[in-house]
Amino acid sequence: MTSAATPELTYVSPRRTALTYSTAGDAGAKAMFLFASESLDYDRHDVAQQKRMLAEAYAGEAWEVPRLLEALDGAPDFYFDSLSQVHLDEWSRGRIALVGDSAYCASPASGQGTSLALVGAYVLAGELAAAGGEHRAAFEAYEREMRHFAAENQKLGPANIKHMVLPTKMQISVQLTMLSVLGRLPGKERMMAKVMEPVQIAAKAITLKDY
Repeated sequence: MTSAATPELTYVSPRRTALTYSTAGDAGAKAMFLFASESLDYDRHDVAQQKRMLAEAYAGEAWEVPRLLEALDGAPDFYFDSLSQVHLDEWSRGRIALVGDSAYCASPASGQGTSLALVGAYVLAGELAAAGGEHRAAFEAYEREMRHFAAENQKLGPANIKHMVLPTKMQISVQLTMLSVLGRLPGKERMMAKVMEPVQIAAKAITLKDY
């Protein structure tokens, strides 16, 4: 099954999603594969092995998937990893503080990685300046300011992935049917507002100081 929305095309089957997309100013297209599996044991330095694992995971799929898999060998920017989050009790030790994904990765499924990194960098820099170079006080204040914001944004990852990789044909059919009729339903604005509500809550989960 496929659904389309410019500039993205998406193919969905049980426990498998593949999509092609382009970004602003980029004349080319990229492909992304999302699939559900048990924890995988592989050599993170062996790219050829990772490409084989991806090809095996999508063997027999339809649409443009076989063609995309054929292009794996020539892909200069191949990247293979789990959709994971980072949860740490502390974000600093000694004179070193972590920011962005290294401290509170929300996973690509959250769509919030850039926002978390930018806000975190702003808060850390601001607290360092406010503390007059006293890094211990600055690091503690940085965590106090950021903890709730990071936690709210991390909630989006597990929630989003449930809609991105569906386990059954029935769930796929229901989701695609809803997407196809959504624009014609009465009260669609309220429905979309409800869908976007968690993102709005996460985005407003911090009040930035004017350092």
